[in-house]
Amino acid sequence: MGKIAIDAERCISCGECVVVCPSILIAENGKIKVVDEEHCNLCGHCLAICSVEAIDHEDLDRREFVDLPQDLNISPEAIFTFLRSRRSCRVFAAKEVPKQSLEELIDIGRYAPTGHNSQNFEFLVIQNKELIRELAKRTAVFYGNLYKMLSAPGVNPPPWLQGHMRGFRLNWEYHLEGKDRIFRNAPALIIIHAPAENVSSAQNCHLAMAHIMFQAQAMVLGTCIIGYFITAVERDPSIVKELDIPQNNKIFTCCTVGYPKLTFRKLVQRKPPAVRWM
Repeated sequence: MGKIAIDAERCISCGECVVVCPSILIAENGKIKVVDEEHCNLCGHCLAICSVEAIDHEDLDRREFVDLPQDLNISPEAIFTFLRSRRSCRVFAAKEVPKQSLEELIDIGRYAPTGHNSQNFEFLVIQNKELIRELAKRTAVFYGNLYKMLSAPGVNPPPWLQGHMRGFRLNWEYHLEGKDRIFRNAPALIIIHAPAENVSSAQNCHLAMAHIMFQAQAMVLGTCIIGYFITAVERDPSIVKELDIPQNNKIFTCCTVGYPKLTFRKLVQRKPPAVRWM
C-alpha cells in the first residue's frame, strides 16, 4: 500500500486534487488514481483542497489540516497599510520578550514558502545577554579591523565600499565607548541558517524571516535585520564559533527582537518603484 490513500467511499471525483497536483494524481475512469507518489514533496495541497476529506497521506498529520476560518477577510487596504507601517526598530525597551512570544514567531516562520517545499531552514534563538554582547563585540572588532585595513595608505576602496566606511568606523567607535551599534541592546536574536549548497536556501531563509517580522509587528514587537552581523560572519566564521551551526550550513539572515521604546506616528516615504511594463 502506498503513502497516499484515497477513500473511494468518500471521494466524489470532483477532480480538484488532480488540478492542484497533476503530477501525482490523475483522473482515470471516473476515479482518482495516485501515480509517482515517490516524487511528492509533502506540500499538502491535496489534503487542503479536498472538500470531503477523502485523501490521507502517511507522512502528513491530518490534525494539522484545520479548517480555514470563514470570516478571514482582510481588506487589501488594511494589508497595504499594515505592511507599509513596519519600521526597523533600533531602540528597545528594557523588557524581556517572553519565550512563548518567540516560539510564536518561530512557528509562523516555518509556514513560509520554500523552494520545492524543502523547508530546509533551521532557527536559532538567542536570549543570553552575555552571548549577545559577545557576538556584538566580535562583530564590532571585525569592522574595526576592516576599517583600519581599508584606511591604510595606498588603499583605495571602490566607490560602493567607500559609502560604507563611516558605518564600519562607527561600529568600532561605539564598541570602544561601551555601546552596542550592532544589536542595539536587543533582548533577543533570531538567526536562520540552511544548507549553503542549496540554491533555494537564501530565499527560503529570507522569506521565513519576513513571516517572522510581520508576525512580530502584529504582536507589537520590534525587529531589525542585522546585515552587519551577516556580512561579518560570512567573512569570519569564528565570530559564531559557539553557536554550533552545522558545518554545511550558512547563516543567511539575523534579526533583533524586542519591545520598541518609541512609537512611530506616521507612515513614511519611499522612492517610486523602478518598474518596466512589457
